[in-house]
Amino acid sequence: MWPRVEYETYRWNRDEEDLLLIPKSRRRKITSSYEAAVPAPISSLPVEVPAELARRAAEACAVAIRFDQAQVGRGYDLPALMLRSESSSSSQIERLTSSVRNVALAELSDKAPENAKLIAGNVAAMREVLEQGGPVDVVSLCQVHDVLMAGTGEAKGLREEQMWIGGTPYSPHGASFVPPHVSRLTACLGDLVSFGGREDLSPVVKAAVFHAQFETIHPFTDGNGRTGRALLHRMLARDEVLPHATLPLSAGLLHDVDSYMEALAVYHDGQVEPIIERVVSALELSVVVGARIASDVDVVLARWREATKERKGSAAHRLPALLVEQPVVSVAYVAEKLEISERAARSLVEVACERGILSRMGNARRGAFYQASDLIEILEEASSTQGIRRMAAR
Repeated sequence: MWPRVEYETYRWNRDEEDLLLIPKSRRRKITSSYEAAVPAPISSLPVEVPAELARRAAEACAVAIRFDQAQVGRGYDLPALMLRSESSSSSQIERLTSSVRNVALAELSDKAPENAKLIAGNVAAMREVLEQGGPVDVVSLCQVHDVLMAGTGEAKGLREEQMWIGGTPYSPHGASFVPPHVSRLTACLGDLVSFGGREDLSPVVKAAVFHAQFETIHPFTDGNGRTGRALLHRMLARDEVLPHATLPLSAGLLHDVDSYMEALAVYHDGQVEPIIERVVSALELSVVVGARIASDVDVVLARWREATKERKGSAAHRLPALLVEQPVVSVAYVAEKLEISERAARSLVEVACERGILSRMGNARRGAFYQASDLIEILEEASSTQGIRRMAAR
């Protein structure tokens, strides 16, 4: 039996002058105390999983490993492309949306829309996850969050005040969930990373429980959901399920957001099976979507290779792999990454536009940027609920 989250009482310091600014209907609910969660330690608890779900978890894990191994021999960085789909889907779960094109633009220009900049932070956080190695610890958790929140003006590091989910901005009274008091964060996170180091659990089961416990602790002021979903990849990479590839796990969760949110909620009541089932289902779907993305990208790159007449090894043949990593570019970016002169890069971009590989983006205010529309279209499809369903049905 998985333990329920317990609660403890803390004093809520009410400022009488501030209360006068709050509507009376809200004011009556703000009492002198509140209840904050006390998650049970899980580092050494057995995780009991029904036989059928354990079988599915093992099969999903095996399929993901095969997918990961298949990506090693590719001549381009598919993980760099996949993490864009993952970041977009993860942000959509938080109702944060922007086009793939604008997110890619935000990595090169500060003139991109604000939402795009926030999602670009998610892309950077996913890159941080892929670059990390070794055991998962509190420092690495904070590093992922710091990268996610860079440039937002939000506080970095562990939160230093009580926060809550739902309700009103005035107080934790009426919130749907109040995470642990700040005085418990160090112990809770220490227990969590100890759980993450266990070797006696299925990697997928362990990643799911780790994720649910992390979201219960809610150690940061903002960005907990996106950080937690990035850490799913960190756990699967750590356990050598996905050491090379990135799968759009959040696309699988986005497929049924309500069930995902409900699974996190009932975890507080001691129900661990629903979140395991949701993560297993997300991994199963993400392999299908990931394979579709890879196949569609292969078709696009084959068409581009056929259109490229220059000698092998030239910058023209190296450009497609760069576009997989960054589907929106400028002449200066191409020159820097391909290590060619700006004049040569401009000529290369012009020829790529003539061949339909690139097209100029329309907003002159943002400067001269070019997009690989074929790749962006694939990512847009893989980052929308309807697109995910279409890919899964193909």
